[in-house]
Amino acid sequence: EVVLPTLTAHYDELLDIQARGFATVLGKDDLQAMAAFYATPAGKRLAAAQPQLAQVQLQGMQQWMQAMTPDMQAKLVAAIKAHG
Repeated sequence: EVVLPTLTAHYDELLDIQARGFATVLGKDDLQAMAAFYATPAGKRLAAAQPQLAQVQLQGMQQWMQAMTPDMQAKLVAAIKAHG
């Protein structure tokens, strides 16, 4: 009721920030090639799948971090003990 309309009202600002970020990292030719790709059927499918892909990647990263946490904690405890 409040959050989504506010974010939607400022969505163009976010797009501008993202566009400037892309332009900082990639050249004009790369940006034009990306735009051409996203105009293709495969590009349109990729764009439509982005939210789902982001969710799947987030879940995978969370599982990966959970699996690594015990080892990291043990190493941190050992390092703290070693340095007094």
